[in-house]
Amino acid sequence: MRLSRLASQAGVTVKGVDPELPLIIRVDSRETQKGEGFVALHGAKVDGHRFIPDVLAKGASLIVCEAGSYRDEWSSLYPQCAFVLTPERCEYGLASLASAYLRSLEHLRETIAITGSVGKTSAKNDTKALLEDYFKLHAAGGNYNTLIGCAVTVLAAPADTEIMLLEMGANHHGEIAAMVNYLPPTIAAITEVAPAHLESFASLEGVLQAKSEILASKNLRCAVINGDNGMLCRRAEELRLPEVIRFGRRGEVLFARERLSWEKDHFTVRAILTGLDGLSFNLSLPLAGVHQLYPLCCAIAIAGRAGLSSREIAASLPKCRNSAGRGEIRLSESGAAILDECYNASPAAVKASLAAMDSADIPGRRFLILGEMLELGTASVSEHGKIFERALHVSDLLYLFGEEWKNVDGTADYYYDSIDALIEAVDGTRPGEGDVILVKGSRGNHLERVVRALEL
Repeated sequence: MRLSRLASQAGVTVKGVDPELPLIIRVDSRETQKGEGFVALHGAKVDGHRFIPDVLAKGASLIVCEAGSYRDEWSSLYPQCAFVLTPERCEYGLASLASAYLRSLEHLRETIAITGSVGKTSAKNDTKALLEDYFKLHAAGGNYNTLIGCAVTVLAAPADTEIMLLEMGANHHGEIAAMVNYLPPTIAAITEVAPAHLESFASLEGVLQAKSEILASKNLRCAVINGDNGMLCRRAEELRLPEVIRFGRRGEVLFARERLSWEKDHFTVRAILTGLDGLSFNLSLPLAGVHQLYPLCCAIAIAGRAGLSSREIAASLPKCRNSAGRGEIRLSESGAAILDECYNASPAAVKASLAAMDSADIPGRRFLILGEMLELGTASVSEHGKIFERALHVSDLLYLFGEEWKNVDGTADYYYDSIDALIEAVDGTRPGEGDVILVKGSRGNHLERVVRALEL
């Protein structure tokens, strides 16, 4: 399909060449390569329009920019390039294009969108693993869970895509609603509602309202929700949704008799799972804790709703793995196991990781390296205090990093104000074979630097 066919539907203007979709579009000028597109966003500190000359010089094939910033000479100077001119901010013009393209996909069976306070990326990855051998599936890569990320994902989809798989995150009310308005899912999933981004949402009820925006899709046929969350189940009942599938210890997709063990250099989770068709099967996977059964069962519920049997799902389960920053195990040169959970942290996620460290029969010492949990607002001191008390009970050696810990009584003896000092302190204790080092914190702590250093 040519870009010009979508332009009128999207309310944008196309200058220059008329490329065919799909399109690879970057939001970072530094990552844009020859033959790729670039969207000029207004960032918090920098206006992306400044970098248009740079990406044109590199051979960009498409530029999305605001109409007022377009220069007439660009089309003659760069005849290989298409220019998409938006009458408003670029993210909305791009989202309108993505919306029109999504509607044009003739083979599309389902648009699946996943959100939640914790576990949404794991659920997305697990869903992809379960479905990709049975359908022509196109999924969001990396952490593309914003409006612009979802739009870029859709525009890169092959024309024969049967299942579109999106991840939707939010720091503020209305963000998921905007994504759903442009890219309405037919299956919408909520992995969990828990304290996260309280600085913006103010309360757990505020989090529930924000995550529930995904259920307002005009194309919704089925909602997949955490059956162990009473608030979420009540909200689903109030909304009178066309179909609801619950997962967890209660619902239609179940896990039971779950247990966690440590086996030489990794955790193993075992459980009995029951699929949407009522058939039960045994699970044994190297997951980072029993809490990982929730995003996994979310994915199983989605796969069942998409038409897969429990036997087909069970056959694909070995493909489900923890990813970097989300429970992946790495080994240090000394033989210590590093549990890499450094991608993000909320109170619920940290408590789950601490529970895994506490319950597994780890032969050596338990090292806990905990960064701060950001965006908790007035609940920050209380939530960090609860984690600190639990961490003292679980750990043999405890290390804290990040400004938020300074406000909690008793943390001074465990606090490090620089990554280098923290790494030096851990190295000084000589972690070795049998020891397990949990590294977990909010993205802003950049604790991946600790993981890399400990691997050396």
